[in-house]
Amino acid sequence: MNHIRDLISRLWRGSSHLLPAVVLSVVVLFTGLNGSVSASEVGDREKVLEEAKALLRKNNAQDAYDLLSRHEEDWAGGDAYDYLLGVAALDSKNSGEAIFSLQRLVVRRPAFSGARLELARAYYDAGDNELARIEFERLLDEDPPENVRKTVDSYMEAINTKARTYIASTQYYIDFGAGYDSNAPAATDDNQFLTFTLGSNNLEQSSAFGQVTLGALWNKPMSAKSQFMVSANIMHRSNPSAHFVDPSSATLGASWSRKSGAHMTNLGVTATASYLDRESNKQDYAVNGSYLYKMNDSWRFNSFVRYGALRFEDQLEIQDVDQLMVGLGLEQFSDNSLFNVTVLSTSDEVQETGSKFGNDGYGLQLSNTWYFDDGSRNFVNLSGSRTDYDEPFFGLEREDDIYSFTVGRSWAGFPSKDWTLTAQINYSEKDSSVDLYDYNRWEVGVFLRRIFN
Repeated sequence: MNHIRDLISRLWRGSSHLLPAVVLSVVVLFTGLNGSVSASEVGDREKVLEEAKALLRKNNAQDAYDLLSRHEEDWAGGDAYDYLLGVAALDSKNSGEAIFSLQRLVVRRPAFSGARLELARAYYDAGDNELARIEFERLLDEDPPENVRKTVDSYMEAINTKARTYIASTQYYIDFGAGYDSNAPAATDDNQFLTFTLGSNNLEQSSAFGQVTLGALWNKPMSAKSQFMVSANIMHRSNPSAHFVDPSSATLGASWSRKSGAHMTNLGVTATASYLDRESNKQDYAVNGSYLYKMNDSWRFNSFVRYGALRFEDQLEIQDVDQLMVGLGLEQFSDNSLFNVTVLSTSDEVQETGSKFGNDGYGLQLSNTWYFDDGSRNFVNLSGSRTDYDEPFFGLEREDDIYSFTVGRSWAGFPSKDWTLTAQINYSEKDSSVDLYDYNRWEVGVFLRRIFN
């Protein structure tokens, strides 16, 4: 919009034979209404105002602003002074001070179109597009000269362009997946634990799988810096050889995010209902927040906190816990890659008397993603964690170590536009001091996603 500002400057200040007369008339009007002001004071004020006008004509807006602002305590409320201070503040990129000064003037002189034009510009520069729109529309109602009308129309077009970016958008997607899971129940392969013989449903069992996910994302920009989002998805996986662990879930979430310079914050809530073999299994409710700080052109600091309530059904209520998770991380990014390392701390607080599921833990996550010009990407994720339980299991102190590794690739636009094909391999292993909870698991899958805008 610099060309628009230059145009206005030429329109307003280019007629140098008119501006001094207008300002002088305002000064005379002001001094006539304030008879207690001495002639010498008026002379000093006129001298400063003339000097400020000269600086503005030379495009020395900062010097004019510095000169005028020194007298604000004594001269604020004078028409000529408020107008020149507003113009100088605006052209020296002090939009807030320009708004304050020009608002004073427009309230006293609502018919002063030049002041209203500058006020509208100040609102626009400050990012308050709707207040700018109101002032520009008032100017158009006054049937201004053609050159001024063209300038206002240019601003209005820019405001409308920005406003279109604030229109809510909705995106839908569907995922189809298929593959092989070496241990669908995530269970031990040893059928003996202490003196017990485990049933088949409590043992490792492999299965092919098919999966489908439906989702939607509604995004509403609130301003150039913030947005509100609502997301929802439902998922079901079928394990033909182990239907008793077929998982299903439905998730609803909402979040608000704001970006200001190098800082980005996010606050959100989620609710998830999970099912096992079409029977309700548990509910997970959580609030979460995150903060990201861009340190330089290559590194970002990120952090998050999540507090949730995990509630199980019927006889599984003994596993109910309130969960706290905190993470701190660093990201290294470039045009074609993103590396992340995050350290985690977790804590589960039991809700049922006699429960043995309270624990504390910590972990480390590493990931790297490589991006390609066609939108495709390669990715690798590694993680490890240790969890110490507060109470013994079967007389044994329980400590779990979990490791996982994922590698994959996504092909954008395959098999056609709006489709993405992803192939990935995942390995996870759990080593527990209580053998009942030991397991390892391989999963190989191919997933096809279609996005609808």
